[in-house]
Amino acid sequence: MTRYTQKPQDISKLLSHSPLASQQQQVQLVQQLNQVLAEVLQLDQLSFCQVSCIRDGRAIILCASPSWLTRLKMQRDAILDNFRRKILPDLAGIEIEASPNGQINRPQVQLPAANSKQLSEQAADSLRQLAAGTDGALAQALLKLAENAGAKNDKTR
Repeated sequence: MTRYTQKPQDISKLLSHSPLASQQQQVQLVQQLNQVLAEVLQLDQLSFCQVSCIRDGRAIILCASPSWLTRLKMQRDAILDNFRRKILPDLAGIEIEASPNGQINRPQVQLPAANSKQLSEQAADSLRQLAAGTDGALAQALLKLAENAGAKNDKTR
């Protein structure tokens, strides 16, 4: 048997450099900015405006109506100051725009369709055997995966 010359890399390090991780960080950052915007406007919920994205170092805020656009432009300095103080110290500025259709579309995260491939009973048994040889969180995760695979196979029968 040949031996590998490189040590295995930690999965979290591999995934931290993926495009999905950077997009997830962007979404979390926009959610934080929306929370701060709600605090500045003293609203429980943002239904007429929202931070939609960060483009070229500037936060883009969309409004549902021209009246909200005017209100936000009057509070631009306070909003920018709070964004810089609480979340992004290097934020270049903010752009406030009226939504062309008058509605604020909440981005919905679409989950990928369920994988049509099912884990075979043989693969589930292999996972259980592998879990028996390990300990800790990895063993628990392998057992859970094997149980879920068995449950899916039972539903499809």
